[in-house]
Amino acid sequence: MAIGETLLTIVGNVCSELSRRKLANGDEVLSFWLRSNERRYDKESGQWRDGRGMAVRVTCWRRMAGTVGASLSKGDPVIVSGRLYAAEFESEGRQRSIPELEALAIGPNLSWCTATVRRLGRNGDPPAPAALSDEAVDRERERMPAA
Repeated sequence: MAIGETLLTIVGNVCSELSRRKLANGDEVLSFWLRSNERRYDKESGQWRDGRGMAVRVTCWRRMAGTVGASLSKGDPVIVSGRLYAAEFESEGRQRSIPELEALAIGPNLSWCTATVRRLGRNGDPPAPAALSDEAVDRERERMPAA
C-alpha cells in the first residue's frame, strides 16, 4: 500500500454491461459502473424512501478481469474493495474527472443473491466442476424458490 492511498469498500449493484479489453502487452482489463443507493425506512408513511446515491467506475486487471467477467453481469449485487482515485480526462475542451475504483477484491453480496464458489487452481484455471449426485441435484432444486 502506498502512502496516501484511499482504500474503500462499496456495496452496490453492477449498473452497466461489463466492458473487457486486452492491452498491447497482453494484460486484460475489465470495467463496469457500480451504483450504490441509500434507502431509508420512513416510520410515518411506513414506506422505504430513496436517499443519496453514488456511482463509481470499477476497473479489474489481469486474472481478476477474467474471473469477474465469467462471474458477474449487469444488475448483480456486489461488494467491491479497492483503491479510489479520480480518473481525469478532457471532454468538449474541458477537464473532467470521474471516481474510479481499482478493484482489489470483488464478491457477490450474499444478502441479495446466492453464489457457488469454485476456486482457481494454482495456474489460474478453474477446476473441473464436480459431478453432482442425483440426491444433491434434488436437494438443490428443493432449495430454489418456485418461478
